[in-house]
Amino acid sequence: MSHEIVLVTWKDAQDSDGTWTDIEDIINHELSTCQEVGWLIHKDREKIIVMRSRIVESDTDEIKEGGAYIAIPNTWVVSLQRLDIIDEI
Repeated sequence: MSHEIVLVTWKDAQDSDGTWTDIEDIINHELSTCQEVGWLIHKDREKIIVMRSRIVESDTDEIKEGGAYIAIPNTWVVSLQRLDIIDEI
């Protein structure tokens, strides 16, 4: 099974530093723009899952284990771009 390598950009919550802040600055507080690069492991109507690390079978490239993965709600996703793989060296 082959998975695409993607760059996903999404909006996420951004906390304050907890200090006293002018109300106008609070109202103007922005969301964070986040990015992740990895294998697109899952995509459905609810979420996408991107994984950065994997262990594969050497002869088939089949994924045996994965790590460093994140599930992101589709409603948060701004863009999902497929990345090209450079030929092996």
